[in-house]
This record gives sequence, C-alpha cells and structure tokens, in this order.
Amino acid sequence: MNIYIGIYGLKLQHICISSSAGHSGVNQLGGVFVNGRPLPDSTRQRIVELAHSGARPCDISRILQVSNGCVSKILGRYYETGSIRPRAIGGSKPRVATNSVVGKIAQYKRECPSIFAWEIRDRLLSDGVCNQENIPSVSGDVVYI
Repeated sequence: MNIYIGIYGLKLQHICISSSAGHSGVNQLGGVFVNGRPLPDSTRQRIVELAHSGARPCDISRILQVSNGCVSKILGRYYETGSIRPRAIGGSKPRVATNSVVGKIAQYKRECPSIFAWEIRDRLLSDGVCNQENIPSVSGDVVYI
C-alpha cells in the first residue's frame, strides 16, 4: 500500500513486520512492532531521511506510525553519533579501562584533584582518547581510578 503525504510530497511504502520470536502488537498510531526488538534499519533510515527533508519529529511519527519517543531517540542518537544502528540489547557495557584511558584519567586527576567525573568524560572525548561508543560511565569507572 502506498501512502501519499501532501505537506511534504512524500511517497512511503507500508512496512510490515512479522516475527515468530517475541510478541508483536499494534501501537496507538496503528504501527506494528515486535516487543523488545529494535525498529528495523529501513524504518530508522526513513526517519533520518524524513528529518533531512524537513519533516518535524511529530510528523515523522504520524507518517511512519512510530511513537514520538522512538523518533526522538533515533534522531538524537543519529545526531550524536552519526549512526542509525540500535545499541546492543542486554548484556553489560564492556569496561574500557585501557592503559591509555587510565593514564589520561590519572593525568587529569594530578592536574586537578577535585575534577568531576563528568569533566573527565568531557576531556576524554575532546582529547580523542575515547568516543561516544567507548567512553566510561560517570559512575564508578571514572571516580575510582
């Protein structure tokens, strides 16, 4: 089924999801989802394309029948990292206390013993020691090193 949206002159393909794993359902906007599974990459890509063409998140939500929160989260991650890929499901974040990270944190603490954990994270990013994917959490990783 084709859907034409007059405001943006966009033609969208109807997206069907079928899965034997998990429980599928229909959201309040009429979109199909599989509980606990990420949105398909094709839908994620379409969200970014619509945003680039000038569509507002609330319009994208209605067009693709995806919740506002989902659209905002995907766009936020895309603007932050440049990736539309979902983060890993489950598991724990790998510890990134490599020698270079530990050394830099120790250097920052020597330079300023009262430095906050969030300041350390910001410096690790700005100095290119870490990126958004491998930056230590604000909790124990940074504080106890």
